[in-house]
Amino acid sequence: MLSPARTAGILLLLAALATAVSVATRLAGSDEPPAGSPLYLPIVLDIGLYAVAGAGRIVSGLALLAAALFLRRAVLTAGWRLRAVDLAAGALAVSGAVTAVSGGAMLAVAAAIPETAPAVLLSLDDGIPGWLEPLNYARSISGKAGFALAGLGLIALAPAQWRMGGILKISAAADAVIGIAMLFIWVDAATVMHRVSGIAFLLWLIITGVWLVAVLLPNPRPNPNPDPDLNPNPPE
Repeated sequence: MLSPARTAGILLLLAALATAVSVATRLAGSDEPPAGSPLYLPIVLDIGLYAVAGAGRIVSGLALLAAALFLRRAVLTAGWRLRAVDLAAGALAVSGAVTAVSGGAMLAVAAAIPETAPAVLLSLDDGIPGWLEPLNYARSISGKAGFALAGLGLIALAPAQWRMGGILKISAAADAVIGIAMLFIWVDAATVMHRVSGIAFLLWLIITGVWLVAVLLPNPRPNPNPDPDLNPNPPE
């Protein structure tokens, strides 16, 4: 039977794989509308690829949600009781759920938008449902929100990693930097940072997943202090 740590690691690796597939197929199967377009809808070049991108986003979101729950359980099983881990797990779990919703919206857009039809950007009289553009906005907003929430999860996780000590102090600093960079997803002008933070988060999923599969969570040092405000690892 897999331990919570290994299960969390496998789920993070699944999230990384699904994220990579989703991004690659979205870029290959669609393009953004030109500046000044009367409609905010993607130009779908290949409906199949765009649908795969949506499905990949759903899988990555659900995998991250489950991984967050198992990560919290793994930390508790290792003997750590840290409030920061609860906050991080909650943010990552909500991030996964919101990301999955964004993936579902992508599938709905793929089912309704014409393939290779730039004319859809010119008029609503081309058989395009009126609800499609608001749905696409929801896809975009939920995708950004899921990414930003994951960034908040990494920021919350950083102090817990610092408390655990060892090599995790190094990763704590990296997680905080990556998490802060991910919050810039809301700044449209920061396109270069979006790409960098996206790649950094993908690497975080892979590295953390491998690390958890290897079950390298450190055990807490014994602390006889009974004061829960001073003892970072009070008994159950």
